[in-house]
Amino acid sequence: MEFLDYIVTFIFKWNLCILVFNFFTLVISVGGLVVQFSKKIPVPDFFLQAFKFGKMAHDARPWKIISLMEVPKRWFIHFYISASIIITLTALQMWSIYIMGNPMLHWTSFILDILTIQERKSGASATAAGISLLMLMLHIYRRLYENLFVSVFSSSYMNILHYIVGHTHYIGAIALLVSEAPGFDSDSLGITFTAVEFHHILGFILYLLGFTIQHQSLQILAGLRKNSKKGVKHAHRMPEGGMFEFLSCPHMFAEVLVYIGILIVLQAHTGWLVVTVWVISNQIQVALMNHSWYLDTFKDYPKHRKAILPFIL
Repeated sequence: MEFLDYIVTFIFKWNLCILVFNFFTLVISVGGLVVQFSKKIPVPDFFLQAFKFGKMAHDARPWKIISLMEVPKRWFIHFYISASIIITLTALQMWSIYIMGNPMLHWTSFILDILTIQERKSGASATAAGISLLMLMLHIYRRLYENLFVSVFSSSYMNILHYIVGHTHYIGAIALLVSEAPGFDSDSLGITFTAVEFHHILGFILYLLGFTIQHQSLQILAGLRKNSKKGVKHAHRMPEGGMFEFLSCPHMFAEVLVYIGILIVLQAHTGWLVVTVWVISNQIQVALMNHSWYLDTFKDYPKHRKAILPFIL
C-alpha cells in the first residue's frame, strides 16, 4: 500500500506531460547525434535498427526481436484519428465553458490532474487559448485528411516505440494546451475575453505559412509516387519544386512554424513551450537523417539544399 500511495503522490505532484516531453527531447537529441556520427564511430546495429525508420531504416537488421516490435509506417494515420477525436471533445468542452458558461466537467478535471498537475494556473487569456486550440485542431484535421487522401505510404516499418510516441505527443500536447487555459485551471474566477492583439495575428500568420507549406510539400511527395499509367510507385525519387528547392524536409520546417506560431499566440505558456522545444528537437533530428539519406542516395543531389532551416541547417 505504501508503494501505491507513493505512485499516486508522484502522479499528482509532478506534471507527467512535461516530464515525458522533456524525456522525449533528451532521447531524440542524444539518439539523433549518435545516428549522425554512426558513420565515424561504431554504433550497435540494434540501436540503429530500433531508432531509424521508413526509407532511412538501417540496412543491417539482425535483431529479430526488434523486427517483431515493428509496425507499418502507414499506421501514422492512427495518430491523427485518435488526436481528431480527442481535440474535438476538448473543443466541445471549451465551447461549453467559454460560450455556454458551464463549469468544467469532473472527468476533464480528473484527466488533467493526472496528465498535468492539480494546482493549475492560467498562462494565457481565454482569447489566446481559444484561437490556439482552433489552430491545433485545424492542423490535426488537415493531417488526417492528408494521411487519408494525399500521402502514399510505402511498405516500410517503424518501431513500436515511435508509434507510442506519436500517440503520446498529441494527447500530451492537447492536455498541456488547455491545462493553462482559463476555465481549465484549478482556481478560475470566470472567463473574460480580451481583444485580438498583435501577437495573436503574428502567430496566426506564421502558423498559416507553415500550414500552407506543409500541405504543398506533402502533395509534392505524394506526387512522386503516383503515375496515371503505372499506378502507385513505391520507389523513392528526389523531390523537386516548392520549398524542396531549398530544403530536404520543408514539411518538417513547416511543422516547426505551426508550433512556434501557436506559441506566439499563447505567449507565457510553460506547457506549450515544452511541447514546442520537443517538436523542434524531433523535427531537426529526423530532417538531418533524411538529408543524409538523400545525399547518400542521389549522387546529383543539389548541394545548396539544407536539411530543415533555409540557408542555415
